[in-house]
Amino acid sequence: MIPGLSSEYMEAFAEKYFQVEDWEKNYAVKTSELRRISRYTGLDFIKILNLPYPLFLLLRRDSWIDSWLQNPGGREMLKNLWRLRQTEADISAVRKYEKGGGI
Repeated sequence: MIPGLSSEYMEAFAEKYFQVEDWEKNYAVKTSELRRISRYTGLDFIKILNLPYPLFLLLRRDSWIDSWLQNPGGREMLKNLWRLRQTEADISAVRKYEKGGGI
């Protein structure tokens, strides 16, 4: 799960970037988040499951980001996610575009 995205955006994002065949949906790994957190923290599954919920959520988020930061494609995806979450206009880019400079 991508932290901070609503289910509507999550579905659209998954359809665009992760092409999944029908048969793959039946064989999805259910403990992949625990495995990723375990690799990130060194904790075993039981210790992870016994963490206070806010700490679990923080480690889930951080391990997810860390896993994407490991390669250039992942870094680009995180950059795109950041860009999509921006709600304010880049005034300097708008002015440059208005003057005919392009983006």
